[in-house]
Amino acid sequence: MRTLKNIIYLGMKELRSLMRDKAMLALIVFAFTVSIYSSATVTSGSLHLAPIAIADQDRSQLSERIINSFYEPYFLAPADIDISQMDGLMDSGTYTFTMDIPPNFQRDVLAGRRPAI
Repeated sequence: MRTLKNIIYLGMKELRSLMRDKAMLALIVFAFTVSIYSSATVTSGSLHLAPIAIADQDRSQLSERIINSFYEPYFLAPADIDISQMDGLMDSGTYTFTMDIPPNFQRDVLAGRRPAI
């Protein structure tokens, strides 16, 4: 029973000293209110209507399925661009993502090769 009294006494002593330390009290209030609220309301880490463009040099069923896999609300509908436009459109900020699907992509995948996108 004595140890419980000691714990209560020391806890009350810490609370009294905390009430006198305004800087520490302000830090605790900030850490448990403002910091948590701001972390919860910051923009999410997921994409939302990100503009994307695809240079489809293959025009196969597989490339169409890849293009159609970019759904809203994460992406805008993918724009069809020429590969020569890719760098300029990325540099200007028109698109967040661009993708180049090389010629014979489906054929290479079906043959077991690993073509780069």
